[in-house]
Amino acid sequence: MKTFKIKNLHFTRIEEGKEIITELKKECEKIKGGVIIGIGGINKAKIAVFDPKKGRYNTREVKGFHEVASLNGNISRKKDGELVLHLHIVVASKKEIVAGHLIEAYVQPTLEVAIFEFNKELKRTIEAKGLTLIDA
Repeated sequence: MKTFKIKNLHFTRIEEGKEIITELKKECEKIKGGVIIGIGGINKAKIAVFDPKKGRYNTREVKGFHEVASLNGNISRKKDGELVLHLHIVVASKKEIVAGHLIEAYVQPTLEVAIFEFNKELKRTIEAKGLTLIDA
């Protein structure tokens, strides 16, 4: 187990029509480790569930307005310094609830996000079963 302190708390709002991961990567480009939480809405998304037997994700498309009940995940860096946002999402409409790994999603009407920046780097260097895991 590793212990981190919160260096900064950033808050942002993502505008309607913007893609969540693209916008969060811009916000997090100088952050080396942290946690993300958010709420809001989306109108289109790709959400995946990892299949450990096959070592890959099974992706599902979500269309139409869905409330984002929970967006959460972490910010880390690979060995080469590449930024990694590992995000999970729970969305709901009148007809369904879908949860899993966020591949992409487009905001409708807004998404409010808090970014907790750590005081040091969270590294992602362990390769196992088709995944690159954090060093914790």
